[in-house]
Amino acid sequence: MMKNSIFSIYVLCLLFLTSCATPVTKTPQGTSLEIQQEALFEKELAYKKIITDQDRIFNISFPLMAENADFCGKKTAPAFGLTAWNRTSVNRKYSKAVAKLYNLHARLAVQHVADKSPAAKAGIRSGDFIIAINGQNIPRGQPARKTAYKLLHLASYNPVDILLERNNKLIRAVVRPVKVCDYPVQLNYNSTDINAFTDGKRIVLSKGIVRFTKNDNELALVIAHELAHIAMGHINKKMQNTIAGTLGGLAIDSLLAAAGVNSGGAFLKAGEDIGSQSYSVEFEQEADYVGMYFMERAGYSTKGVADFWRREASERPRSVSTRNSHPTTPERFLAIEHTHREIIAKKARNETLVPNLKSK
Repeated sequence: MMKNSIFSIYVLCLLFLTSCATPVTKTPQGTSLEIQQEALFEKELAYKKIITDQDRIFNISFPLMAENADFCGKKTAPAFGLTAWNRTSVNRKYSKAVAKLYNLHARLAVQHVADKSPAAKAGIRSGDFIIAINGQNIPRGQPARKTAYKLLHLASYNPVDILLERNNKLIRAVVRPVKVCDYPVQLNYNSTDINAFTDGKRIVLSKGIVRFTKNDNELALVIAHELAHIAMGHINKKMQNTIAGTLGGLAIDSLLAAAGVNSGGAFLKAGEDIGSQSYSVEFEQEADYVGMYFMERAGYSTKGVADFWRREASERPRSVSTRNSHPTTPERFLAIEHTHREIIAKKARNETLVPNLKSK
């Protein structure tokens, strides 16, 4: 009986489907081979854009990390201003694309070189093959990048001798590293949101915010803001505030429980929320302020970067008047404009470019 019912339902479904409306035109379609070729081409376009964005981020962030290393305390490291890659270090779905676009195979090649970095000053270029570092040959395939990075790390702040191959000719470059803030700046190319954040260990930029920035100065503004959060200890301070609020809420819940009132942990949750939001706006304002100094110290222009917040207001009209964990866009625009004038005045007086501290 059950089988007959299922069969009847199946027949009814087929009847419904055959009665559906259908297109009436004869549309031209590509062959399977053409579709495969187009798919490969589109992957090439997609990956080339990712690499372009990564190169832009690396190029902009390097001077920010180098010129502001003194603000990062012990969390610094020697840096050469280059990255390396080969085909095995790339996501498999883009493997064919990178081989075609960048002539990338098992050999290790220079990927990004930041402008005015030690690597750039030594004449190293993107696409150079890395043959040896301090006399030690670099293997091919999977261990290549790990081996190269390990050798660079072992060199510490000492000059490094790098043997390269370019256009079938061997080139020797001596690179002297510089001290930088040791916080990688990463691209989240799966996110189109206009967003950036730091967890205290790294800075993450969405694809959306990289594309949203009008020029390199604006992208430097975003990165410098996140670096300022780290340098000013905001991550730990927010954690301390959250813990303090949670303990305060727990104390109230405990007192109520002793009096025979079951609050269901309501005050604990409220305390946690209040603590996490304590000085959140002020932390954002401080990161905007300090970040502007970081920008100028790194050679970026702070003139006109406040316009970023006017365009943000156009994208998110609520940010004009809504003040939750962040200042409103009018507040941020004006504060950044005032900071720019403060910085220009200091430069005119030949003063050291450091943020003003509150008088005790």
